[in-house]
Amino acid sequence: CDFCGTHYFLLFCRGNLTEEGFLDRSGSWGDQGLCLVDWGRGIDLHLFPDHTIFKGDCRTSGFRCIEMQEDKPWKFQVDAYGLCGVVHTMLHNCYMEIVKKESSDGGSVYLPKLPFKRYWNADLWKTFFTKMLNNYPCHDDRKLLQELKKSFQDYMVSDPQCIKKLKELLAKQRASLCSA
Repeated sequence: CDFCGTHYFLLFCRGNLTEEGFLDRSGSWGDQGLCLVDWGRGIDLHLFPDHTIFKGDCRTSGFRCIEMQEDKPWKFQVDAYGLCGVVHTMLHNCYMEIVKKESSDGGSVYLPKLPFKRYWNADLWKTFFTKMLNNYPCHDDRKLLQELKKSFQDYMVSDPQCIKKLKELLAKQRASLCSA
C-alpha cells in the first residue's frame, strides 16, 4: 500500500496483473485499488438505530448533497454525492455542478451540468450519476452499489481490450508515481 497525497491511498498489486481474476478480484487484482479517505466529517452510524435518517446542512459549497440543498432527509446521500464529485473531477478535471432536469415520468432528476464525451460509454456514466445523485434514504444503498459495480465490471469484461488497457494504464501509473 502506498500513500499519496492526503486524501487517498493507491493500492498497488504485488504481482503481475493478468486478465484472469478481474471479476472476482482474485490473484493480483485483490491488491489493486483506490481508497478514498478523509471525507471531512463523519457520523458513526453504529450509534443510531438502523433506519435513522438525518436532516441538516454541512454548509460547504460543492459538498452539499441534493437533499441538503433542498432541506430533505439524508443518510448515505452525502457520501454518494462526494463520490460523484470525485468521479466527475477524474472525468472532467473540474468540480461538479449539478442541474435539475425533467425526467420521462414527469418528475425531475439531477445530473452533472457537463455532458459526457461521445467516446466515453455515456450510458454507463449517466446511469452511475443518475442513480447516485437521485438515491433516496429509503433505498438499499448496498444493493445499489453492488449493481453499479456489476455494470462497470460487465462493461470491462465485454471487451478483452478494456482489461488489457486498464492493466497497461495501471502499470504506467505505478511507474510514474514510484519514480516521482
